[in-house]
Amino acid sequence: MYPNFKILPKKDKADLKARIAESIAFEKQQTRRKKLHILSWSVAAVIFVGLGLITVLSKQEQNEISSIEQFANSNKTDRTAFEKSDEIKLVLSNKESVTVGDSSTIAYDASGNKVKVNNKQIKQTKSLEAQYNTVLVPYGKRAQLSLADGTLVWLNSGSKLIYPTSFDKDTREVFLEGEGIFDVAHNAAKPFFVKAANNYSVRVLGTLFNVSCYAKDAKVSTALLRGKVQIAYAKKGFFNNDTLQTVLKPGMIAALDKKQQTIKTTVQNVEPLFSWRKGYYEFSQEKLPLVLDKLTRYYNVDFVMNKKVSQTETYSGAFKLNDDLDKVVKTLEATTGFEFVYNAETREITIN
Repeated sequence: MYPNFKILPKKDKADLKARIAESIAFEKQQTRRKKLHILSWSVAAVIFVGLGLITVLSKQEQNEISSIEQFANSNKTDRTAFEKSDEIKLVLSNKESVTVGDSSTIAYDASGNKVKVNNKQIKQTKSLEAQYNTVLVPYGKRAQLSLADGTLVWLNSGSKLIYPTSFDKDTREVFLEGEGIFDVAHNAAKPFFVKAANNYSVRVLGTLFNVSCYAKDAKVSTALLRGKVQIAYAKKGFFNNDTLQTVLKPGMIAALDKKQQTIKTTVQNVEPLFSWRKGYYEFSQEKLPLVLDKLTRYYNVDFVMNKKVSQTETYSGAFKLNDDLDKVVKTLEATTGFEFVYNAETREITIN
């Protein structure tokens, strides 16, 4: 039987309406709490999945970084001290530093346990773990190495090379900052990789090539003189896992644009790019700014343009790398017809 509101007293009617309203409010509150509970669990699940995704991605990224890249990332060079130095340094795995004389070759025996520097033999600490050595080449200097596998390396001014004392793994890997020429000893069972910053690598089995990857440069370039190499660059970005790849044949150059994250290949005469290993800079039909860039890096000087330079005119010639700056300035004047004024205190060369 349902209550008849018409026969109920006013007080009972009011009490009944209040109980009904209270019951409705309680039901609404319970429904709201359920929704909030479900929502909180949903948010927690999303956060958990997100954290899991970040963890997986970070672990995946760590797995993709090789041991030599990890070593390079944890052993940064003091750039200020490096740029002011005038001596080539070999830093051994035990942090001992050895000064390398001009025109000396750093040579390792096949085991990698002994290294010859300045015609003196140095014994290295044996270990089951990989032992990495580092060569630092300041401005105005060059260095040459013979690695344990027989690979020859020439390092240009302002460069750094990290490498294992012996190649005991399935691959041979070195890490380069700056510019180096590699004449790789052939070993089909152990491919050779030159790693660089910005997830850039060059894979090779046996060849002669040049890699230029200075930190201040907008581009990373690889020029192939002999053999065949594969260039790989892993694009940066949280959701970007693309890897750009290209294969070079002799006479080709691959240039990575760091900002645009693109690789462009060209065909040209690459011989001049290898000339510095023989003690001179050769340039053939190059624009003046490109020639000055090379001299800026090698001699650690700045060029100030007070003269408008043609964007189409090219120059050809050569510089001996053991020439002092005064002789370089005279060569530039004779080649270009401009006046070059060198300030030794500021290390600036003004073009008038």
